[in-house]
Amino acid sequence: MVRKGRITRDNSAASVDEYRARGFECLCGNTRMAARALTALYDAELAPSGLSASQLAVLWCVIGGEPLAMGEIARHLVMDKTTVSRNVAALVEAGFVTVRSGGDARVRALASTARGRRAFRAAMPLWEAAQARVVEQLGESRFADAVAQTQRLARALGAAGRR
Repeated sequence: MVRKGRITRDNSAASVDEYRARGFECLCGNTRMAARALTALYDAELAPSGLSASQLAVLWCVIGGEPLAMGEIARHLVMDKTTVSRNVAALVEAGFVTVRSGGDARVRALASTARGRRAFRAAMPLWEAAQARVVEQLGESRFADAVAQTQRLARALGAAGRR
């Protein structure tokens, strides 16, 4: 129930102001803010390659496991299939990947093209520059800790997010 700026379940519920103050304690919200900031940094560094950070992640998967089904990419990157499809469409339009049917006609498998592999190689020094900027901001130890923590978080919660 909402009553004059307060959310009440019963008389003991916290006020909107109390919840607003606690919002910055939210792991989800803070992780999303960090992800947006990191994505903006990586996208800016990668811009000369013509790839966004999300597109690079998908291309990285494809190059590492060709041919690779779109569902496998979604699982590996803990991305929803719509997001994978949107990124794949941009990669196909740019001529970086091709889509073909897998063993099952319902499965779409991706493979990189020569142009896609060239774009990937061109993006790697730009990606390394983005990594270096983040390391510079955090320091090597905090950077390594952040990577390890986010990997653990993704592994621990990845399957839960796809229920």
